Formats: sequence, structure tokens, C-alpha cells
Amino acid sequence: MSKVYLFVAIDVKPGKSEEFIKRIKVHGAHIRTENGCEELEIFTNAQNLNEVCVWEVWTNRALWDAHMVNDASAAWQKVATEFVNGEKITVMDSI
Repeated sequence: MSKVYLFVAIDVKPGKSEEFIKRIKVHGAHIRTENGCEELEIFTNAQNLNEVCVWEVWTNRALWDAHMVNDASAAWQKVATEFVNGEKITVMDSI
């Protein structure tokens, strides 16, 4: 199975960025300990203060799929609704 490369652009609700960043840092630290997570980096968009971006590398699709439905991800989705207007997940192929 091949690796999964993800770029996630998160549209944070105005006025919520500071608290969202605190919370996503904690959530990201947990994700880094999950089986299959090889890399996870969190960025802020210098041109848009309401956009947070996440770069992820997973060992394979099965492990990423397991991450997406685990208890921590389910709990995060409930938290995120308070802070997030939406997100765009781009799955990439290496070349």
C-alpha cells in the first residue's frame, strides 16, 4: 500500500483563531502518536488569519481511514464545529 499525503485547509470562524490554534495543537500532538501517522505539521496562513492548514503523511490509506473514525477524531469533530466554517481535504500523490 502506498503512503497517503494530505493537505487540509481549515476555514476558522472569525474571532476564533487563537483558541482554535491552541486546541488543534493539542489534537495534533495526539494524532502524531497514532499508528500510521508519519508526519503532521500545522501552519497558519500569513495572508488569511482565519485559515489554518495541516500537512499529514500516513503510512497507508487503511491507517488514515482508521484515524478518521477513531474516538479522538469523533471527539475532535464535536469541538471543531464551534470553531470551523468548513475545511477542504486534498489527497495528494507523490511524483
